[in-house]
Amino acid sequence: MAGRRDVGLGRRLWVTALLLAAGLLALTAIVIAPSVTAYRDSQSNLARIGRLRQVLEAANRLSAERGPSNVVMAIAPGSDPAAEARLAAFRVASDRALMGIAALEQADPAAPADETDRLLPDRIVAATGARLEEARREVDRVAGVPVSERRAADIAAAVARMVAVVDMYQDAVAWEIRALGQADPRLIGPGLVGHVVSDLREYGGRIGSAIIPAVAVQQPLDPLQIAEAVQIRGRIVELMRLLRGQAAFGPGQPVADLLAEVEATFCETGLGLIDTAIAEGRSGGRYTLSADELTRRYVPTLKPVEALRDRYLAGMVAGFAAERDAVRTRLVAVACGTVTVLTVLVALLLSLRASVLRPLLIARETVMALSEDGAPAPRRLPALRVTEIRRLFDALAVLDERMHERGRLMATLRRQAETDGLTGMSNRRGLAVAMTRLAGASGGLGAAALMIDLDGFKKVNDSLGHEAGDDLIRQAGARLAACIGGDGLVARMGGDEFAVLLPGCGEPEQATAFAETFLHSLSEPFPIAGQTIHLGASVGIALSPLHGPLDDALLACADMALYEAKRAGRHCHRLFTPALRDATLSWTARQQELPRALAAGEFVLFYQPQLRLADRRVVGAEALIRWRHPRLGLLAPAEFLAPLEASRLAVPVGRWVLREACAQAAAWRRAGAGDLRIGVNLFGAQFHSASLVDEVKAALADSGLPASALEIEITETIILRHDEGLIAPLRALRDLGVGLAFDDYGTGYASLSPLKRFPLTRLKIDRSFVQGMVASPQDRAIVQSVLTLGRSFGLAVIAEGVETETMAERLRAKGCEEAQGYLFGR
Repeated sequence: MAGRRDVGLGRRLWVTALLLAAGLLALTAIVIAPSVTAYRDSQSNLARIGRLRQVLEAANRLSAERGPSNVVMAIAPGSDPAAEARLAAFRVASDRALMGIAALEQADPAAPADETDRLLPDRIVAATGARLEEARREVDRVAGVPVSERRAADIAAAVARMVAVVDMYQDAVAWEIRALGQADPRLIGPGLVGHVVSDLREYGGRIGSAIIPAVAVQQPLDPLQIAEAVQIRGRIVELMRLLRGQAAFGPGQPVADLLAEVEATFCETGLGLIDTAIAEGRSGGRYTLSADELTRRYVPTLKPVEALRDRYLAGMVAGFAAERDAVRTRLVAVACGTVTVLTVLVALLLSLRASVLRPLLIARETVMALSEDGAPAPRRLPALRVTEIRRLFDALAVLDERMHERGRLMATLRRQAETDGLTGMSNRRGLAVAMTRLAGASGGLGAAALMIDLDGFKKVNDSLGHEAGDDLIRQAGARLAACIGGDGLVARMGGDEFAVLLPGCGEPEQATAFAETFLHSLSEPFPIAGQTIHLGASVGIALSPLHGPLDDALLACADMALYEAKRAGRHCHRLFTPALRDATLSWTARQQELPRALAAGEFVLFYQPQLRLADRRVVGAEALIRWRHPRLGLLAPAEFLAPLEASRLAVPVGRWVLREACAQAAAWRRAGAGDLRIGVNLFGAQFHSASLVDEVKAALADSGLPASALEIEITETIILRHDEGLIAPLRALRDLGVGLAFDDYGTGYASLSPLKRFPLTRLKIDRSFVQGMVASPQDRAIVQSVLTLGRSFGLAVIAEGVETETMAERLRAKGCEEAQGYLFGR
């Protein structure tokens, strides 16, 4: 009977074990199902990235064929067999690339319907091939014409056909990137960046093709060719700026060195050759290099661009391969863990049967036998192992707790990485994550990105301390969050700059209404450290999809609009326009050329005479800087002073202007102009320098100019920006005997207090009032008021912008003693 009970107990234990095992296997299946899906998705993503790589490679093969085509159209027929062989090799490469795409896009009968729908239509590849054959026939026809009979129009038409082939194939690239986004939204960003790198290679080839026809026949570039080349160059600059803003190309990243090589080899050397050819085409068509030689020198500079594209796409493949391998490793680990747990479960049940349940059964039989006055049969009891079982369960509980603790720690770290420590709001990374999430879920509804900068925050931070500044930042962030409620996201970008993301707000009217609300809220007083602080703000607005997709490029557009709002006087908002991007690109281009201009001595000084109106005698001159640009000619200050003032070269250029003007004035005085003074404009950055007074002393000593012959001109903008920090250096300069002129007085926001606090010697009436005084009673009143102020404060007064005798006579009649302007000299 005991044997039957033992057998029944064993069956029940094994049934229990099987049920537990089945439950464990079901739980394991539920756990690993997402990993299996992720593994399958990673495999699919690898295939999609590989297909995009082939599509982009075919695009660049088609683009690269233009180079040898340009060469054979620039040389005599049959004169260079090597060039013709090279063209044939490039054509074979293009054909193979297109054939590879056609084979790649054959639908697999076993593939899912959604995958088949994403395949590239055969018509695009077929149409590209047909257009390519037409373009090749045109190239061969032009190349077969004797050089003396070739026309630039024929070469341009052949080049245009080759360009049209690439343009048609761009439909394939766009189709593939759209298919990537439909399959997995995570792929759209890397795919677009890969497209940007591919476009850089295409536009690099296209800018050469734009000017080759004219170079081949040694004719000047017509305005249309110049405009096309300039437009393509601007596109190249914009593409480079977009790549610099991508994290994958940043410092320490695998492709950072290649991006630097692209900038050195392609942007400087290659585009330098193109710029030289464009300049020669503008000035008459006498080209230093032939079309053949220009192509042979320029094309190698595109190799780093191709290498950059290949490495970036290889990095994408490697990244998704690593993701797939990680998922596979996780699957293997889960499977091993399941087997281990099943083994432990079986061992545990066997131990339980031997050490607990069987002794209990024997004890029950013994009690029953004793109750029936019988003697229990002697049995050999195994040793109990309850302690080991308890330890096992304790270890499993500890492991579970640590896994939960690790999960909580990872969530905390992720939250901290995306949160600003001061305000508790999202930071730049958190905003990027939110934009990516919104881009995948918006469904084309549109959104707005607003960049907000607090006006006057630095003064609060400097005067009340950093704790007060931190409190102000927290209050400002809270006000912005209250303005949008729960419909958007406020992020602190750093310092006193915030960004606001507004989903579903794709119209200018909606975004500007929010901007007005922000400005009103931030203009209300802030209670800080027992004081009431009044601030303002400037707002830049960019809209998606109107101005770009939801990524860093849209924030860059909002940044440009923010700068425009600051430049417009602050306390306002501005909406991004393409003209702002053009202005920013022009600003950047000028700023990048400044180091070369200073090193090459391209800055020059012009001197505008200052006359005494009573006898028209020259009593002084103002030094005016100009830039003799090697390509653009003589540039006026309006075209480069703003980027110069914002660069690190403002101080060295200002120092050069000071020394050059002093040397010229000393030379004039030695030549007979004994009492001539020279006026010099300083940059605002020079007043940050502790060595300003020493630099003025050195310039005077080296030139031999007396301090009384130098007059430093300070604009109202500089005074408002620096205010109290200016008083000490200005007093030191005045103690030397240097004159101080207040330039453009009355055109801004300055009050009368600077006339009392600053050691000025002269006021300069702005040209706008002088030129308006003939027709405007208000301007005449302002001129008269400035003259009266000057006499009351004991300051000399000089009028700027005098262009007619009528202006000069009216100024003299009002008591103005000195003037300058185009009437006396340009």
